[in-house]
Amino acid sequence: MSDLEGKVVIITGVGRPRGVGRAAALRYAEKGAKLVLADLGSSDNAIGDIEGTSPDLDRVAAEVADAGGDAIAVAIDVSKEADVKRLIEQAVDKYGRIDSMVANAAILAGKGDPLDISLETFMRIQEVNVAGVFLCLRESVRQMRAQGGGGSIVTVGSRASRRGDANIAAYSASKFSVLGLTQSFAMAYAKDGIRINCVCPGAVDTEMYVRQTNDFAAREGVDFETAKKQMGDVIPLGRLTSGDDVAKAIIWFTSDETSHVTGQAFNVNGGSWMN
Repeated sequence: MSDLEGKVVIITGVGRPRGVGRAAALRYAEKGAKLVLADLGSSDNAIGDIEGTSPDLDRVAAEVADAGGDAIAVAIDVSKEADVKRLIEQAVDKYGRIDSMVANAAILAGKGDPLDISLETFMRIQEVNVAGVFLCLRESVRQMRAQGGGGSIVTVGSRASRRGDANIAAYSASKFSVLGLTQSFAMAYAKDGIRINCVCPGAVDTEMYVRQTNDFAAREGVDFETAKKQMGDVIPLGRLTSGDDVAKAIIWFTSDETSHVTGQAFNVNGGSWMN
């Protein structure tokens, strides 16, 4: 029997077909967890020109149900305080408590010369990637403290949490912030038995990475699949990271296997850099 059997897990950012959130949801379902799945609703236009496909929350929830999982779907925008509070409330109303939170929702926009990034774009990235993680941390910790018994939270950073990138300055700033929030909350609430860690993926083969692959293909004069292979070849383990690779690390951090681990940042990047 899995130590995650019957545990109540909230996952944000689940609605992309090849995304980390969806992969984590399916992994947790296999373990017998009770899931609260969150993303933008299908009619939400907040995604604008942000890279990736529009989220399909209901489709992922149906996949989890088809796999035998116990899940509810809650359409929210993590950058809105009332939405995140409602997410926690619906989780508790349905399952009575929460045991884990996976703060995965993020957006990527404003690529290129940092001087060309508008303040509007910069602030929207911080609203989702920083304020959204802050709200998920704050509200889940409040609930975990109120119910007692500790808990586990995983934030999703990036290789951009580790080193700045001239091509994604606003995104990198947001992901550095995720790591700072993770460590600060971990220090503050370890005494309550709440463990908080950060998973830092590398080049993940998801919708968010498609444009980077297309840009590489155009520069090198090759097709998309060749570009994808060449990009994977420079990674020591020989391929791009998959959403499922990251999901496995998330599962590990919320399991009893890491019961004495908090405030850590864990790279899942095929060895593309090691620190």
